[in-house]
Amino acid sequence: MKNIWKEILEIVYKSNNNIDVIDGNKELGMEECINLNIPKDSVLYSVVTNSNGIIINNWIRLWGQNSNVNNGVGYYNTLFQNDIEGLFLVASDVLGGLFAININKFTEGKNHIWYFAPDTLEWECMDMQYNEFLAWSMQGDIDEFYLTMRWNNWQEDIKNIGINYALLIYPFLWARECVVLCQDLVQIKMRSSAS
Repeated sequence: MKNIWKEILEIVYKSNNNIDVIDGNKELGMEECINLNIPKDSVLYSVVTNSNGIIINNWIRLWGQNSNVNNGVGYYNTLFQNDIEGLFLVASDVLGGLFAININKFTEGKNHIWYFAPDTLEWECMDMQYNEFLAWSMQGDIDEFYLTMRWNNWQEDIKNIGINYALLIYPFLWARECVVLCQDLVQIKMRSSAS
């Protein structure tokens, strides 16, 4: 059996992006995967079993297992359960965008990653499965993907934003009046609209 985690770490080491892998507790991660019915031979199982999360350029946050420091995939799927029926959340970005596996919410793009975009408030199919999403987030052109949502000096502005937090930008990204400037940024804890 191939070692998926070792392959993920090789991608991390070869990446030109700044990637932070937060170590997890293997036993706790395995228990969480069992509770969430994550298939044992999947890339997602390996991420949740071996990590508390993976942060790419402090922008994209691939969720791992829950811990006393970081919220994981189980936490966010419970938190947003009323908002995401038919989806399984796996990651977020610093702007509050969400990445989820389409289980049965949308008829097209089943088992593909969908992105809830904070600039349109719509779910968009990314036409990739989780393993492809992981590789894209570590090696792909995420700068182009976020081109309309970034501003000058964004790296400096987000360097201290924790994995459990997102930025609130006002006017909101979806507003016609929105022009992203650094003085419009406020750090907020990610939570459900029902909270």
